[in-house]
Amino acid sequence: MNLMNYLDYNVIIDVFDAFEKEEYDLAEKRLDNKFNSTILDKEVSKTEFVELYKKIKMGMPDAVFSIENLILNGDSLTGKVKITGTHTHPMPPLKRGWKSGKPTGKKINKIVSSIEVIMKGSKILEIRNVKEKKGVAAGLLNELDLLPKSYSLN
Repeated sequence: MNLMNYLDYNVIIDVFDAFEKEEYDLAEKRLDNKFNSTILDKEVSKTEFVELYKKIKMGMPDAVFSIENLILNGDSLTGKVKITGTHTHPMPPLKRGWKSGKPTGKKINKIVSSIEVIMKGSKILEIRNVKEKKGVAAGLLNELDLLPKSYSLN
């Protein structure tokens, strides 16, 4: 791995570490101003992306986010997002029109999504779900039995 790729790897790890430590400003600084991602079928900006992780931490204060199997793949990096924690508090709705999720007490220690990360210089420009509709939020809600039946994981 050359130096630039090593720095890319660290930026990605920094973002998810910042979410875990609830250092949301730091996470946002690692995302490009034109950052985008798709969460639960909606394209989101960096502010909306960070807000999703705030909501997850509200419902799972002990949530730990880790990136596994991060591999350079041409101009991007691919990896898997693993979440470990217990759903002990109400989970704010992760999509407009959905209800808050009552604490289930369920523990999770699982890879919930495969992602592709596109870099722009030393910042993340885009995070894509490798499998359509099976992003971090959908994967987590599915594991906690909080994913509305109307939402398809196809």
